[in-house]
Amino acid sequence: MLRRFFFYLIGIGFGIVASMLFFGDRDIDFSYLPNARTVKHLRVQELQFSEKAKCQLNCLGLTESSFERIFKDSDLDVDFGASDVKGQCRTYLIEVEDAKFSNFNVDDCDSLSTILNVEALNCDCL
Repeated sequence: MLRRFFFYLIGIGFGIVASMLFFGDRDIDFSYLPNARTVKHLRVQELQFSEKAKCQLNCLGLTESSFERIFKDSDLDVDFGASDVKGQCRTYLIEVEDAKFSNFNVDDCDSLSTILNVEALNCDCL
């Protein structure tokens, strides 16, 4: 019995080594939950900004490229309760941690993500 268990462990070890050789340093992305799927979908699309969002970013002292960096690299959470997910074009409220702003709205239509507005307090953008 102990001998079989020993051979089993050797086989598992060889299997792990073979898997590491075949698959190497692949970037594994677990995006099966709704939040991860939505964020991944929005990140791969072309990103554009509304005039209001540009004004709000200017009030916050951010550029479009710095926002894109935050959008691509930060931990984002979609608030599905405050989002409008009915219809062909969906509008999501996305919350951000560790940024100059706490949330923003993005419109997902076809293959284009449009940033509608960014939470900017004390900003007179229409």
